[in-house]
Amino acid sequence: MPEPEKTTRVVRFGVFEVDLQTAELRKQGVRIRLPGQSFQVLEALLLRPGELVTREELRQKLWPADTFGDFEHGLNAAVNRVREALGDSSDNPRFVETLPRRGYRFIAPVSGGHRSAADQPTDPKPPTRDTDPNREVPGVSLESEAPAKPEGKSRSRNRLKRWLLPGAATLVVSAAAGAWYLRRPLPPPRVSKYTQITHDGRSKGVGGTDGSRVYFTQSSPSQIALVGVNGGETALLPLEIPANNVQLMDISPDGSNALVGTFEQSHDDYGQWVVPVLGGAAKRLEDGGGETFSPDGSSVVYSTLNGEIFKVLIDGSDRRKLASVGTGVWWFRWSPDGKVIRFSKQDGLWEMTQKGAGVHRLLPSWKGRFPPCCGTWTHDGSLYLFLADGQLWALDERRSLFRPPSAAPIQLTNGPLFWGGPIPGRDGRTIFSDGVAQRGELSRIDLKTGGFQPFLGGISAEFVSFSPDGKSVAYITFPEGILWRANRDGSNRMQLTRPSDFAANPRWSPNSKEIVFMTETRTGQDSIRRVSAVDGTPLWLLSEESAEMHDANWSSDGEKVLFAKSTGHGFATEKRDLRIVDLETRQVTVLPGSDGLWSPRWSPNGRYIAALLGVTGDLSLFDVATQQWRTLPCGGDVEFPSFSRDSRFIYFLRYGRDQGVFRIRVAGGKVERVVNMTDWHLTGLWGFSMSLDPEDAPLVLRDTGSDDIYALKLEEK
Repeated sequence: MPEPEKTTRVVRFGVFEVDLQTAELRKQGVRIRLPGQSFQVLEALLLRPGELVTREELRQKLWPADTFGDFEHGLNAAVNRVREALGDSSDNPRFVETLPRRGYRFIAPVSGGHRSAADQPTDPKPPTRDTDPNREVPGVSLESEAPAKPEGKSRSRNRLKRWLLPGAATLVVSAAAGAWYLRRPLPPPRVSKYTQITHDGRSKGVGGTDGSRVYFTQSSPSQIALVGVNGGETALLPLEIPANNVQLMDISPDGSNALVGTFEQSHDDYGQWVVPVLGGAAKRLEDGGGETFSPDGSSVVYSTLNGEIFKVLIDGSDRRKLASVGTGVWWFRWSPDGKVIRFSKQDGLWEMTQKGAGVHRLLPSWKGRFPPCCGTWTHDGSLYLFLADGQLWALDERRSLFRPPSAAPIQLTNGPLFWGGPIPGRDGRTIFSDGVAQRGELSRIDLKTGGFQPFLGGISAEFVSFSPDGKSVAYITFPEGILWRANRDGSNRMQLTRPSDFAANPRWSPNSKEIVFMTETRTGQDSIRRVSAVDGTPLWLLSEESAEMHDANWSSDGEKVLFAKSTGHGFATEKRDLRIVDLETRQVTVLPGSDGLWSPRWSPNGRYIAALLGVTGDLSLFDVATQQWRTLPCGGDVEFPSFSRDSRFIYFLRYGRDQGVFRIRVAGGKVERVVNMTDWHLTGLWGFSMSLDPEDAPLVLRDTGSDDIYALKLEEK
């Protein structure tokens, strides 16, 4: 009796590999223990990726009818063990998604299949009466079928036929095999190894490498640092640039120069500097952003806030306009051969030629939760790496005469860390990126001592807002972005928004019954919403909710809502102003004289409206009674302005090298430093945030997560 065929079934997702034949779960080759029922749950989900597997299906598969009473507890425990093994979370799933009261779904991309171990070669069948052309058949005379032919010629033709037929078959098979080989799909790339090369856990972002060192921006406070490609001690890159906030954009191909972007109060756009790495005078270029070096290091491509793309030599000469794309763009990268430039916009990745022609969107049918961004080629141009939904992806651009490049993106990572923009190593097989495990501790700053204490138990939350009646508090969990309402002591919590809303900046109505907040749409636009603080019921606010709107505030009588509106996105805007919607008449009016202002705040007494002036960061103050504006000079770099409870002061956060909490009197005067925070490390949706409690004590989110640089090794499967 023949042996049954042995089949090995291996499924891969992210850094995990599941052998369904041997019931083994492995992470980067290391076996992870998973109990029997938990493995069967995982197997059921993997066999139907992306589909709902109902609880009833799992019960029938795993639990006999006579144990139905224990089914609910058993299934929940099994799913929890699967999530623990994968480092997954039910609140923010990357692998196993819960569909309440229905079942579960495996949401990560998977690959794998069947591999037969019994495909052994077999002996050809022996010739039979019907198949052997040389076998003599009794009773049949060959001569009677045709005239006799010369014996020598007949034998030669037979030998020729016997030689030609197998030869022709061999040629056909060889040609088919050659065609298949030339057009065969190449093994897809994968990340085979993760090596952590920094170990301080501080917020950072990789900017470039010269082959022996990795250069990066270190946040809170803002600095540029470097570390060896194999790890070791970090060191700061000395910069003589007059700016509080700096960001490393690129390192030249020969490693001699750094491109540094700055945010300065005296400029409407970002500053650009070419800085010698080994020391020397920095050269300032025209204002702009997203800059990167050309493959030969002789020039820079960058964009202005209104989406005009320029190329300029590194000495600032020969400035040429390449294209105009309408809105601000960032993260330019040249292809290694210098023929193509790709960049990021708020709706995804874009491409054009080196001369600015043929501007078009890359991956127009992308189906991810958020648009991809931050792409770059490996050193040999074979892979185009990019970032999407916090994970690293690649486009396989290996090509030949017979093999066009693949159009399907390949996911390289899949949690548990969220990754920053990729920087390819000079060896062509390494990716440098910062892996982030986001978490913070909500902290209250003591105004007398300057120290901090955990607030609300030190939960990972920000944008704290207290109800006017003093009974309730609203906050946004980080990094989930969910709006919650609770009692002032944190008890009796209620979730008011979905995880997909990514809420921010909640504000209570004067009667403590409603909340307005900001939310980020899938395309990256900001919008505002209004909900009941009692049960989370959505309430009408505006009919044009798809517009770019942010920072909603209530009037003191609760009849109006103030907000900022802009065209464009983020700092890359063409027009800004402040508007007020009357909740009874539903009429929207523009606040007089508010052109160019943003981030508004309405004082608790209703007398003043404060807003930021352009991108310079100074405060502009509007007197509602006189309808006049005046400037409160704060020295720039104003973030998260907040009125004191008595409306006499405006507190704000200054982020960067001079980090701290400051305040200025509404009546005018000098800026006062409330607390020095130069040694604090902050985090949050936008990297930092600040609000005030009812005693005007600042609340900030201290960074307690991890953010370190990793070297990811690329291999082909």
